[in-house]
Amino acid sequence: MLEINLQCQFNDFYLDIKEQLPSDKIIGLFGQSGSGKSKFIRQLLGFDVQYQRKVSVKFKSSTWQKKSERRFELTENRGIGYLPQTIDLFPHLNIRKNVLFGLKTESDDIQSEIHENIFYSLNIENLLNKYPSQLSGGQQQRVGLARAILAAKNLLILDEPFSAIGEDHKPKIMQVLKNIHVANKLPIIFSSHNRYEHAYLTEHLLTFRNGKVIQSGNYHNIATDINKNFAQVPDAINHLKATVINFDQTFSVNHLKAGNYDLWAGELEIKKNQSVTLEIRARDISISIHKINNISILNSLKVKIVDSKEIYGHQYLLKLSFENSFLIAFITKKSFIDLNLKIGMDVYAMFKAVSILPISVCR
Repeated sequence: MLEINLQCQFNDFYLDIKEQLPSDKIIGLFGQSGSGKSKFIRQLLGFDVQYQRKVSVKFKSSTWQKKSERRFELTENRGIGYLPQTIDLFPHLNIRKNVLFGLKTESDDIQSEIHENIFYSLNIENLLNKYPSQLSGGQQQRVGLARAILAAKNLLILDEPFSAIGEDHKPKIMQVLKNIHVANKLPIIFSSHNRYEHAYLTEHLLTFRNGKVIQSGNYHNIATDINKNFAQVPDAINHLKATVINFDQTFSVNHLKAGNYDLWAGELEIKKNQSVTLEIRARDISISIHKINNISILNSLKVKIVDSKEIYGHQYLLKLSFENSFLIAFITKKSFIDLNLKIGMDVYAMFKAVSILPISVCR
């Protein structure tokens, strides 16, 4: 358990957080820029003590800080690997020495193998003899991430870790983080205002606004809670687990199964029998009260309406149950009224194959 009680005054910004967080999960911090995510992170690290009014931070059985008792564990003794938003690499050291700075010597064969695996996983193995000035912003961020991972003994903290990383590298790096989390039982805290990054990684979500946590809990529960802000925005997304059956070469589309339903997604081949997560935007789901066969929309799931909420005066947001999971869908108020939709009704959720992003990072 990570127990946090913070009250900090930063000029005209007040940070007031009291949370008990799981110490075995990937914890995502979500909120707009200026909502307090980075300030919260810096308190976990033991930074910015001059702004503290009341602070207590306890990680598992260790008290990292308790201001009322003048207890303070030095940052370097907390076993935290940290990636800040600004990557501060030593310009006079090559990349290998930058990553391994402050760590044990490479003479230990086991440690060396771990290092090399991280280099390869983050695709920086060909950069090790270069210097920071020779790297792009995305390359520098991957180097900083490698350094943070190798330094993390108790906790890995990442502040906007994918801001400079290209979309071609992002899914692989997210999978690397998931693998490290599972293999090493390493808790991870990362901040992002990007919903897609949270959808890939987050297990326990904190949403921030004006220095306070306004939602805290299981990611999927919050993402499908249509009565709260996180699910009510136009870019809300769904995730649906599926298994790849095969790749149809004729039409360049993957055939998948979700429960007993056939689904079609993506133009790039995915390995047969692989488990994937299908990412579907809430605004890309259409609702029908009958199953329609002669239509260009390939995907249709029988679902039940379990909740509905009027949004913005012209839209309804629906919560739909599908087997053991939930989906959310935006439809117009006119469609909601014309179809006479009600809670408890069985309907069909339809979405195009081209509107789905298949991702291999599964929950």
